[in-house]
Amino acid sequence: MIYRKITTPWFLFLMLLFFIAATSTGYAEELHGGIVLSFDDGYPSWIKTITPELERVGGVATGFVNNQRIRNRDVSFEDLRILQNKYGWEIGTHTYHHFNAVEFVRNKGLTLWIKDELEASVDELKSQGLIIRSLVFPFNAFNKELSNEVSKKFESFRYYDPFPLIDHKKNDGSIPGKSIDIMNYVPIEQILEWIDFAYTNNKLLFLYGHEVLTDEDFVEGQVASIKPKTLVADKNIDIITKKELCLVPDNSKRNFGNAIKVLGITGKEILLQKDDLLQLTKPGATFIVGPCYGTQLSYFKTLIKYAAKKLPFLTVHAAVNDKFNSKK
Repeated sequence: MIYRKITTPWFLFLMLLFFIAATSTGYAEELHGGIVLSFDDGYPSWIKTITPELERVGGVATGFVNNQRIRNRDVSFEDLRILQNKYGWEIGTHTYHHFNAVEFVRNKGLTLWIKDELEASVDELKSQGLIIRSLVFPFNAFNKELSNEVSKKFESFRYYDPFPLIDHKKNDGSIPGKSIDIMNYVPIEQILEWIDFAYTNNKLLFLYGHEVLTDEDFVEGQVASIKPKTLVADKNIDIITKKELCLVPDNSKRNFGNAIKVLGITGKEILLQKDDLLQLTKPGATFIVGPCYGTQLSYFKTLIKYAAKKLPFLTVHAAVNDKFNSKK
């Protein structure tokens, strides 16, 4: 019997190994576009909840800190350094006192705003080893005078956009952002569609929030009946948080207007500031009530797990400086 040695070209063998590795790790398809997550103010959940969840999917984010949150011990300089140096987050400024910049400048002038709100914040953060490149105006409120000034000092600043997908920053450095808090509620199905759109169209998706809280911090139920300013639930509403509460009257619909703030809860009744509830929901719909500046943990997990399959996570700095986004 004659034995022949069978040989395989080395490059075919390497290609086979690469294919096996790619398919086994879920990256058989090339990633397109990107997702940019940011969080405002400064909360304990940044490092306790958001970071561990993002780390599980290989994600990063940008934290825009208001220095008063550090004073109030909601977040510490050490927390921020850990986020930056260990987990790859970017840290930006949300100004020193979180005053409305437009109103401040109208009353006290641009020079004082730059000194007391901008430079005071950045100088303190930099003195603690933080690299500050980007800004978010409190309440996303700014005008042409303010945008012209900050574009000289920062790589980017955010503006509110209900459709936050772009392929490059504007000439003034501005980038979009859409909130995922329940006060500006977007159904998770819409978020997943945006992720798909970013992937198929090579776009960047910019989403922001404040804090991610446990699902127990929110109450979901069915609408039993409604009046212009009152929602009657199918069960007693038992919510213990002391945070400002907002209502999502129908979790299948986006909130395009102002936040629907809760004045009070008695038994099954939720009393609201707005008086147009009859146009926003109907009996049988599912409602959510919870902290206005919060995002449900289950919602956040669904978002980042789906995004990780299709998009790279980017900090704001990476997004606005990436070669892919250098177009003008």
